[in-house]
Amino acid sequence: MYSLIISFAIAFAAGMGVYYLSYNYFLSVLASIVVVFIVNFLLGKHFLNKLKALFSAVEKDLKSDRVEPALKKLNEGYSLSKWQFFVKEQINAQIGLIYYTKKRFDEARPYLEKAFSKNWMAMCMLATLYFKEGKHDLVKKTMEKAIKGAPKEGFVYSVYAYFLIQMGEKAKALEVLQKGANKNPLDEKLESNLTALQNNKKLKMQNYGPLWLQLHISKMPQGAKPYQALLYNQRIKRR
Repeated sequence: MYSLIISFAIAFAAGMGVYYLSYNYFLSVLASIVVVFIVNFLLGKHFLNKLKALFSAVEKDLKSDRVEPALKKLNEGYSLSKWQFFVKEQINAQIGLIYYTKKRFDEARPYLEKAFSKNWMAMCMLATLYFKEGKHDLVKKTMEKAIKGAPKEGFVYSVYAYFLIQMGEKAKALEVLQKGANKNPLDEKLESNLTALQNNKKLKMQNYGPLWLQLHISKMPQGAKPYQALLYNQRIKRR
């Protein structure tokens, strides 16, 4: 990525400058290390702010149901991927989320399959597509990836447990919910689902509101806004 190349180039120049001034290899190497971290941090912060601004503009479009302008902005954002790692994957996730919530599932799939694994909502949507196709192994693989990327997000554990129950794997579902409860001891919704399953009752997925509805497993009420939680809670990552 360009930011890393620039960081090393400036660090090398700084190191050489220190060496010619001091003829000390240790100081030269130390200067290079310090400079590469500082420059990379500053460039990273700069492009992270650009990405945040992009997502903020996209969110405003989506709240006004301006889907095509939002998609156009995200596609223009691909130019930032040359400067920072994982930018392309994060944009893929957001485009996939938009197509999915509009029920344009065939268009959503290629973006979700190439999405940032730490975007837990994108992973849940991709797993839902696999679930509807009966690809149970891919459902498990995708949800395990979602949990690994977002171990503190209780919704992910509940969704995974829901799929497992539908696949006839109640014991595994209990294991997943218990794991989630251990990671998130203050998550009341997750604890409620664990208790329900232990008592042979249905999971209370409706408690997750728009998050659950956006998976299009349950019917979305008329008048509900599908984008309310689309970008919200999706953290932007540099690395």
